[in-house]
Amino acid sequence: MRLYADCIPCIVYVRYNELENIVKVEKSVEYLGYVLREFSNHILGGETNVTRVATNLFRLVKRLTGFEDPYRDLKHRANIDGLKVYKEIRRLLNTIANDRERLELAVKSSLLGNALDLGVAGYTPPSLSELVEILHSLDVRGLENINILEKVNSKNVLYLLDNAGEAALDRLLAEELRRHGAIVVGVVKTGSFQNDVTIYEVEELGLNESFNKIIETGTDASSIFLDEISQELHNYLEKTDIIIAKGMAHFEYLTDVEDIIGKPILYMLRAKCRPVARELGAQVGDFVVHLYINNEIKKELN
Repeated sequence: MRLYADCIPCIVYVRYNELENIVKVEKSVEYLGYVLREFSNHILGGETNVTRVATNLFRLVKRLTGFEDPYRDLKHRANIDGLKVYKEIRRLLNTIANDRERLELAVKSSLLGNALDLGVAGYTPPSLSELVEILHSLDVRGLENINILEKVNSKNVLYLLDNAGEAALDRLLAEELRRHGAIVVGVVKTGSFQNDVTIYEVEELGLNESFNKIIETGTDASSIFLDEISQELHNYLEKTDIIIAKGMAHFEYLTDVEDIIGKPILYMLRAKCRPVARELGAQVGDFVVHLYINNEIKKELN
């Protein structure tokens, strides 16, 4: 997804917020100057992908401040809250016998988790109690696209996780897919990007209990940049049947490389800003399930 003018103040504000919480005022002004200069270099240098820019500027913040994981404490609290919601929804899920209803509830729960995002300027995540209330009336744009998940027996599913806290609710969908015979591999980041889940939060979230396997990206990028990821992840991309991509950063990057990857990609996210909503044909605030599938793949599936 290309860089929109709207993206510029958003990215700068998030970087400013991080600096304000880490360093003294005098240093934050100086460091923000470096961020603005680097941002300008990216724009004038022709970098067009929004989340590549966001990644490089977050890396700069980490280098300047010496903080490798500025969101560590926030992620820990989000994980605790996310696990509480996971347990409550799991009890509800286990009272449902109909397979389609179970799948829809698991997808909606996973989407709800994407509302727990600290990386978008002007966006305030709902509280823990609000999440459970929203679930019962959640309207999802493109929900029919989850049909591709109904025939996953013996298929390999590569599940690209997003935010900490949110990942607890992704466990529900992973468990549901495994119940139908899918082999579900979760992908987390090796290093920190904003409040995204990394290999260091896997145990705290209990992800190994719900996924067949958890692997690392081999990088701290916001998405699975093909020129940065590990050979292990490249191998899994080759052999997977379906990719589930959670969150805006994965959407912002993967839409540029869909044809290179050549696999069905089910994007699951909340459109929290105008550029992403515009790309999806949605409204800001919509929960969206969007399916990429090329004609060749359609023939194979049919």
